[in-house]
Formats: sequence, structure tokens, C-alpha cells
Amino acid sequence: MRVLVVDDSPFMRKAVINSLAQTKYASYGIIEAGDGQEALKVYKTGAVDWVMCDWNMPKMNGLEFLIEARKTKTSKYIPIVMVTTEGTLGKMDEALTQGADRYVVKPFKAADLENAMDLIAQKLATKR
Repeated sequence: MRVLVVDDSPFMRKAVINSLAQTKYASYGIIEAGDGQEALKVYKTGAVDWVMCDWNMPKMNGLEFLIEARKTKTSKYIPIVMVTTEGTLGKMDEALTQGADRYVVKPFKAADLENAMDLIAQKLATKR
């Protein structure tokens, strides 16, 4: 399993990666992207199983990435977790409406990411 960590801040990408390393998902491989355009290229290859994506990024923001990712036929069911400072209910609703599977507000703890992934895994298991 591989997680695509998308954030324009190298520091925040490392924070997400380090947090995942503290969870039961620590064995997952990590692929990094610095903006939505870069992430979309990786996403479309089908080389990832999960996405942790920031909202506010240059070139293509996280919401734009989410919308484009959900249009792809081959990988539109890959779970996407928004990990962002955009913590208003309106922003959360917008992301969830556009296809985000979960939403984690920064600052976060490792348990927050693990919980989001657990809930998605449970949801996926019931669909099988």
C-alpha cells in the first residue's frame, strides 16, 4: 500500500509522514507531491492507494485536485483525506461533497490520521 502525501510545505509533508509512521499504517510506502498538478499526475497512474491532501497550494489547490481526481475512471475510488487548516464547516462540507472521504484539520495528531484511515477502511470493507 502507498500513500500520496500532497502539500506545498515540505515541513507539513514530513509532519504527515512522521505522523503516519506512528500509526498502524507505518508500513505503507510514501509518495510525495508539492502541489495538486504534481499529485494529479501521480494519482492518474494508479500508483497510490490513499491520498492525504492539503487545500491551499499553488498551481492547483487541494479542492481542484479532488475534483479532477474524482473525474478519473481508473482511480476515482482511491480514498482522499483532506488534511488542511481550512476548518470551517462550509469548507469541510464542500470537500466532502466533492468526494473527499475524510477531513482532518491542522494541527493534527497521529491518532487523527489513523482514525480517518480506519473509518475509510471500515467503509471500504462493508462495500466488499
